[in-house]
Amino acid sequence: MNITVIFYNIGGYHAARLRATYVACQQKGWNLSAIQVTDNTQEHPWGNVEHEITFPLKTLLPSATTAPTTPRNQESKVPASLLPSCLDSLQPDVVVIPGWGFPISRAALSWCQKHRIPKILMSESKWDDERRQWWKEQLKSWLYVKKYDAALVGGKLHRDYLIKLGFSPERIFLGYDAVDNDYFTQKAQIARLDPVAARQRQPNIPEKPYFIVVTRLIKRKNVFRLVEAYTAYRQKIGAETAWDLVICGSGAEEVAIRNLILEQKLQDCIHLPGFITYQSIGDWYGLAHAFIHPALQEQWGLVLNEACAAGLPILCSSTVGARYELVEDGSNGLLFDPENQEQITASLLAIQQMDSAARAKMGYLSQKIVDKFSPQKFADGLLKAIDIVRKPIM
Repeated sequence: MNITVIFYNIGGYHAARLRATYVACQQKGWNLSAIQVTDNTQEHPWGNVEHEITFPLKTLLPSATTAPTTPRNQESKVPASLLPSCLDSLQPDVVVIPGWGFPISRAALSWCQKHRIPKILMSESKWDDERRQWWKEQLKSWLYVKKYDAALVGGKLHRDYLIKLGFSPERIFLGYDAVDNDYFTQKAQIARLDPVAARQRQPNIPEKPYFIVVTRLIKRKNVFRLVEAYTAYRQKIGAETAWDLVICGSGAEEVAIRNLILEQKLQDCIHLPGFITYQSIGDWYGLAHAFIHPALQEQWGLVLNEACAAGLPILCSSTVGARYELVEDGSNGLLFDPENQEQITASLLAIQQMDSAARAKMGYLSQKIVDKFSPQKFADGLLKAIDIVRKPIM
């Protein structure tokens, strides 16, 4: 059995999932290989993840031989034209494909249809990601979704959406959205055990307690409103008592956010260190006191997996896909309406006003919850999908 898994770009998340799957396949005597469109993107500049790649990997457009890559939602048709010959050389018995809306996904689906190769969909789309039109949903179902033989999804909302599109429930498996939990747990713990060394590695980490946000600075991530809510929180609790706010990331809204920070005279307590690499983010998580994910809309939100694995209390928007699986309101975190600034402010106040033991318990529960969403869960779900596509449909 030759299994081929396609991703747009393999970073730390994907490598962890594929490592677990590679081991599981080897135990069955199967071969697993991966294909990525590019080894670097503007959207997710992972840093150096070469040592994370312990499985066979082909890259359609290596960054060393191409111009800087565009975001995935602006993907060109060039890599899609290169995919068929790559699949011809690998001769897979099963192809695992990310989504249905991108040129590379449609090229993979077409190749599988032509060669009568079973295909497995990986999806984290849900009904409320955008405004849906019934006729577009029908076309999506007929042209793409129903042509897949099985699916691997993140959680219940993603499963429900595929069922709404006409997919058979018994051919949908869970486990898609996973990160290397052990990596984030260990890195955060190392930082907590020696904060001085962590700050030597990362000199921009604040000395004061802080909330942390890890996201792209674009409108749907809702960071501008978070800064407004933080301003109100600081006024309510007092400048001396207030925690700092660390916002890791970059993007189109950065200028507007920086201007708001200057306008509110918060440049000494709101820190924008830019994008933090996969190799360094553990120190930032480890010394943080709570994690915030304020997005207006998010299909899943893998930073929640990271923060839970790092043992942090979670403050999360109620519209984030992963919150249904990873955030138990009042247990390991607090939920808020992302369009309600007062609710966000109240969440900031509530988490700070807890005693340290209560916050530590929240962080412990975060780790217990995310244990169920490990790379092994991805491997198990994918192998179940492979098993079902190898059986004839009755």
